[in-house]
Amino acid sequence: MRRVKRTPPTRKPPAQQRALRRYRKRYERFTAKLRDLGYICRGSITRQWLTCGKPSCVCHRDPTQRHGPYYYWTRKVEGRTQSRMLDESLARLYEEGIRNHRKLDALIERMRKVSLLAFQAAKMASNR
Repeated sequence: MRRVKRTPPTRKPPAQQRALRRYRKRYERFTAKLRDLGYICRGSITRQWLTCGKPSCVCHRDPTQRHGPYYYWTRKVEGRTQSRMLDESLARLYEEGIRNHRKLDALIERMRKVSLLAFQAAKMASNR
């Protein structure tokens, strides 16, 4: 008769510790996404067609003949609104930075929520 080795039963960690591990993994996924973000900036990009200062120009008679598009980056600096004119390629770069900033804000908010859940689970684990 062969002897079968019995492995001792493994003890599961308490539910709070398992929850902490889950929150840690989720948090690490968020930090990995942070590394993948590109440049960031705040503000907005607007595209405008303008009339010029020449009264005889066709842009005054026909709105479809206005000059442009002109791209502007607008942001707040020390409570004041600042705008800067950009060329089209820079406008695309800034738009990407603005999108990345919004993603960053959303990621940070999700990280805060996971952190709070982890803190609550740690508190429950320490009360045992």
